[in-house]
Amino acid sequence: MSPIEPVSSRFVGDARLQRILDDAGGDITRAHELFEWNVRASGAAMEAIHVFELVLRNAIDRELRIWNDGMAGTPHWLLRPHPYLLRALNQTELSKGATRARRIAADHDRPVSHDDVLAQMSLGVWRYLLPSKANKSKQKLWTVAIKNAFPAWPGDWSAESIVARVANVHDLRNRVAHLEPLHRYDLRKVRRDMRSVCHAIGPDAARFFVQIERLLPVIEANPAIHEL
Repeated sequence: MSPIEPVSSRFVGDARLQRILDDAGGDITRAHELFEWNVRASGAAMEAIHVFELVLRNAIDRELRIWNDGMAGTPHWLLRPHPYLLRALNQTELSKGATRARRIAADHDRPVSHDDVLAQMSLGVWRYLLPSKANKSKQKLWTVAIKNAFPAWPGDWSAESIVARVANVHDLRNRVAHLEPLHRYDLRKVRRDMRSVCHAIGPDAARFFVQIERLLPVIEANPAIHEL
């Protein structure tokens, strides 16, 4: 059997190793355990975010298709959005997504579809499409369409509570994408946020999320959990 190769600055960088060593009390064996756990936690977090994002984007997409069809005569709001919708959308992200989608469709020798563009939209698009007090168009779009994506939310929730939960998930996604350690991050709270938003979409959506994601057992195996 090959010997275990311990985590070292050669592999992960001086600053990252020192940060983990500090949290491990200078014990290199414990630092290795923390590093391994962080890799597993990052993978499990992205799996959960993957499911969450699909549930969220399809719920919002369904309502915007209905709204855009009534306002602009087509459900394909990512291809032919009503002008009012353009005030709420991040047009730079929309343009980038549409360009990528057209390229993929061209590679398959077919015209671009709404679903092609939808697949290119990032989690940030859905976060920043939700209502904002600084943007009246987003507030209005929430009232006339997007709030209908969350028919099962508790009566005492506000729109801001949805926004805050989605923002927490987006922040976790960015943290994982930038390889930030998670052993002192409140993953349990963000998992609850994902489950809560899915439940607001529907109890079946929450069950679907919970039965697929595997973040909870990873959280419980955190070597630093007693320090959180």
